[in-house]
Amino acid sequence: MNMKKPAQLNDSLLSIRPRKGEAKPQTEQEAALAQSSAEASIEAKPMTAAPRRRRRLSDKKMQLNLRVDEKSLERFTKIADDEGLIFGDLFKKLLDKYDRK
Repeated sequence: MNMKKPAQLNDSLLSIRPRKGEAKPQTEQEAALAQSSAEASIEAKPMTAAPRRRRRLSDKKMQLNLRVDEKSLERFTKIADDEGLIFGDLFKKLLDKYDRK
């Protein structure tokens, strides 16, 4: 029996490949059936989370992590989208505005 190595599997099989220890030998028919059921389950689940922001590069070098409530994050994200700014630039703009008070 000639088994394919993981590097020889096509992309559709790699997306549903089980973790180590859970691997089971499959025929091509079983693999196609598993893929179609996996795609059906993905389509059946509604998207509840907000889409992630576009990632744009910045020249900033330091990182700031904050824990905020969901509404504050939504407000901050909306302001950044409306202004066309990335989070770091909006944060700097808000600090400058605060300093001017």
